[in-house]
Amino acid sequence: MRRVGSIAIVGGGSSGWMAAAHFGRLFPDLKVSVVESDTIPVIGVGEATVPLLTLFMDRLGFPDPQAWMKLCDATYKTGILFEDWRAQGEAYWHPFEYLDYVDVGIHAGHCWLNWHQAGDPAFRTRQSFAEAFFPSFRLNALGNRAPAFREVAYHIDAGLLGEFLRKAAPGVERVIGTVQAVERGAEGEIEAVLLDGGRRVAADLFLDCTGFRRVLMRAAAPENRFDSYARSLFCDRAVVIRMEHPEGTAKETALHPYVRAAARSAGWIWSIPLYGRMSSGYVYSSAFLSEEEAERELRDYWRLGDRDVGPAHKVRFETGKLDRSWAGNCIAIGLAGGFIEPLESTGLAITQTGIELAGSMLDARVYDARTVARYNAHMTKFYEDVLHFIIVHYCLTRRRDSAFWRAVAESTHVPEALAARLEVFRRLLPTGATRGTNEVFMFRDISWFAVLLGMGFDFEAAPVPDKLQNAARMIRARKAERLAEQERRLPNHYRYLREYVFGRP
Repeated sequence: MRRVGSIAIVGGGSSGWMAAAHFGRLFPDLKVSVVESDTIPVIGVGEATVPLLTLFMDRLGFPDPQAWMKLCDATYKTGILFEDWRAQGEAYWHPFEYLDYVDVGIHAGHCWLNWHQAGDPAFRTRQSFAEAFFPSFRLNALGNRAPAFREVAYHIDAGLLGEFLRKAAPGVERVIGTVQAVERGAEGEIEAVLLDGGRRVAADLFLDCTGFRRVLMRAAAPENRFDSYARSLFCDRAVVIRMEHPEGTAKETALHPYVRAAARSAGWIWSIPLYGRMSSGYVYSSAFLSEEEAERELRDYWRLGDRDVGPAHKVRFETGKLDRSWAGNCIAIGLAGGFIEPLESTGLAITQTGIELAGSMLDARVYDARTVARYNAHMTKFYEDVLHFIIVHYCLTRRRDSAFWRAVAESTHVPEALAARLEVFRRLLPTGATRGTNEVFMFRDISWFAVLLGMGFDFEAAPVPDKLQNAARMIRARKAERLAEQERRLPNHYRYLREYVFGRP
């Protein structure tokens, strides 16, 4: 049994300061330090989140998002609009709402499928489900209105988030320096990190927040293998640009309350509107597109011509995770532990989950081999759930218009566990029973159903009794009535932010 009286977090940025703020508040009796370099740049590409972040900030003592949104250049995110993924010219909506259940294990999706398969003209297209049962589709995806529901996420400047959390952790010691070496004990555990200038920072437990460099984990457990996801996810590069928003009323369109994910020739382009600028990146496969071609395609997407938007930021990554997120007395957090491409904005969620799970397992300020094994099992399951969800965005495509999409359609590796889950979904649809919601974190029934429906998955649901179908029709009618009222009441997303959050154009 090892006792923990001090924690050293190596690496700043959003991951390091999320860990520092959380542990500093959770363990006021422990010494918590952050070692960060002022010469190593922070990646800071991921600027979209999932609703989990709201809970994280609430637990830090910030229950009102508007108190920190303006300090992080944040806007609201109500979902993701996918364009051209199943086929060119098609789009679908993945919202942060809830499915309406009419009985145990039966929701509006089952009823819609019955109507759709019966040829009901009102439900002829797959998009008709979102039109009927997802008010956010009309309010946010089409109408660019402010959020109507509590379940929201955010578009956020990751660098500003790190700065905000640093100020929110006054009891945490900040050490500016670059790690020169890692000092290990007789049993292989980390005893200290040695910094430039001959300084030494010792601790009982170390958190590796050094990103893809994995400075601590490479030293603490060099045998800790990296399990690649490259057989299932082909993208391994990103090129990112940031642009000023247009002036005047065009800003009301530019600041859409969702992420746009547009499939392109060798990957996809994100559009993430912060309040002060637009962040856009092309996530692509280097096996099918060069760096120069990717940047040109991104600029063409935005019709930039010769417009100067500053240098593009280039990122190389490998999808996958370490076999053990926790090895010895070192825990790899965020990118140091693994990475699943930016689709569905899981970067900060992975970081948050790793931090909060470690905190809950250290409540007695001690840990042993069983603690470590339990943590690693949880994190492995979490990563696999996210991986499987991302894979279905690709493997169900019907595109064959480029070498990349032909490879995706024909060669994507579908893990056996995912294949089994898809067969259950085919018969029963994603529900609270077939996509459980009581584990650490995962995408819920609504997420799986929205994406599978959008990708044209071949559901084979059983007939639904008329009584339950009538209940679904009543739900639809009530939502339609409320939607009309919401359209009259809710302002444009940009105008809402200008008036109630930022107080400035």
